[in-house]
Amino acid sequence: MLRNDIYSSLRNDILTCALAPGSELREQELATRFGVSKSPVREALLQLEREKLVTVMPRQGYRVAPISLSDAHDMFGFRQVLELACIAEAARNASEAQLHDLDRFREFAGEGPNPFIEYNRDFHCALARASGNARMARASCDLIEEMDRLVRVSLNAVRGRDPQKLVEEHGAIIDAVQARDAKAAVTLLKNHIRSGEKRLVTALEWAVVQA
Repeated sequence: MLRNDIYSSLRNDILTCALAPGSELREQELATRFGVSKSPVREALLQLEREKLVTVMPRQGYRVAPISLSDAHDMFGFRQVLELACIAEAARNASEAQLHDLDRFREFAGEGPNPFIEYNRDFHCALARASGNARMARASCDLIEEMDRLVRVSLNAVRGRDPQKLVEEHGAIIDAVQARDAKAAVTLLKNHIRSGEKRLVTALEWAVVQA
């Protein structure tokens, strides 16, 4: 198995919390799991460390990076910069086909946290790609995917949240983008992201208290 395959598999396990925050990662155990030597495993782990998904413990090995309130604030701050820039460009430059495609996000018919997380990620990435700026869109989508881990942790801590309000917020954002009203789209998305940050921070604080 190639290093990139090991990296992709471990990254997916971390983002979906199959490998929980704080879990120890041992090179030999992972080498056995993937049927390779420790060298490609080490390379994959170092790549994950560069992405802040893994931390190195001197003379002990590696650990899945924990999720902290500081991390959450930093990621939401970075997300605002990227996504607000993308949606302003999308409102001005998206093709009619891209604008029409956003209509598929006006409803969410799935059940459970995993389908909603996928729906939410796809919506925000579609907005980013509609900007026409491939570099900004790629950076935005990578960050949104990385934040799936935070969302999953919050959903594990707070049950029974109705996603319909979020779907309605998506609909209002779609309306503004399709009307090519960049100012309204930016304002709506900014409030949407800020509300998401408040919900997530509340959930993480609750999880800490219950621990």
